[in-house]
Amino acid sequence: MLTVGGLLTGCAVGPDYAGPPTPNLPSQWSTKTASRHDTGRLDRWWLRLRDPLLSWLIEQAVEANPSVAKAKAVVREARATLQQTTAGLFPSVSGTASVTNNKTSAGSASVLVDSAPYTLHQASFDSSWELDLFGGTQRGIEAALRAEQSAAEDLRDSLVTLIGDVAAYYVEARGYQARIALAERTATSQRDTERLTRSKYEAGSATAVDLAKATAQAASTEANIPTYQAALAADIHRLGILRGRPPDGVASMLAQSAPVPAPRMPLPAGIPADLLTSRPDVASAERKLAQATAKIGQAEADRYPAVSLTGSVGTSALRTPQSA
Repeated sequence: MLTVGGLLTGCAVGPDYAGPPTPNLPSQWSTKTASRHDTGRLDRWWLRLRDPLLSWLIEQAVEANPSVAKAKAVVREARATLQQTTAGLFPSVSGTASVTNNKTSAGSASVLVDSAPYTLHQASFDSSWELDLFGGTQRGIEAALRAEQSAAEDLRDSLVTLIGDVAAYYVEARGYQARIALAERTATSQRDTERLTRSKYEAGSATAVDLAKATAQAASTEANIPTYQAALAADIHRLGILRGRPPDGVASMLAQSAPVPAPRMPLPAGIPADLLTSRPDVASAERKLAQATAKIGQAEADRYPAVSLTGSVGTSALRTPQSA
């Protein structure tokens, strides 16, 4: 049966996808040797930062982001299209059934005599199968499969962009908190130096230039603090937008300073080619190229005749009540 099915499906016309040529990339970076261990996908890379608050912010951003929700819907649509296209390889069968109760009358115009009632049972089955002699359906399945793969890469691209933004703004916010704390400690120390210099100036052991310099250094450090605070507020606002919630909640969570998150293990550098294989936008473009190649074969198959097998079976039965 499988052999007959393979003969009826025929061969697929059109070009077979071979993939783009691999660029001639160096086997190692210019500053360090290659390291091929653990150079796979960057899934859940933020867990290496060991920051529970960052992980929680990323989870909330993924749930609330409309771009990610749209990409997930596109993936579901592509999977449904693939299932629908795959069904074209199999015959389609439809059936109908009906039961009717009938009663006829016989006699002259003045006298009508009722005959015995009867029940009519009817059933029919119709089937059709378009033979894929030139592989048009096969090429359609290839195109649908590659469209699903491209949609999955687009979803990963949206996730990479979103998670990268959340992590970048979070790290910047922690960095500005550290700068503010350092600037405040430095300003306090410089004010102490200013007071000491003023005392020395009043005692005659320091010049007016030394006093002016100490005052200017303290004032310059204090002037940087509002700039850092404004930048911190902007990052908190961005994080709130990415979470889909007001930024006040993020501000309360970041009210207590914490160290800037950093990975506790070295990240593998891999080889330059790994940068291409790990980029979802490049993978999505490659899948779109494969999909377009399959559509060429599908369009080529449409130039040839289509052959279909059809069949229909019907039955009917009449049932009358038995007299006592």
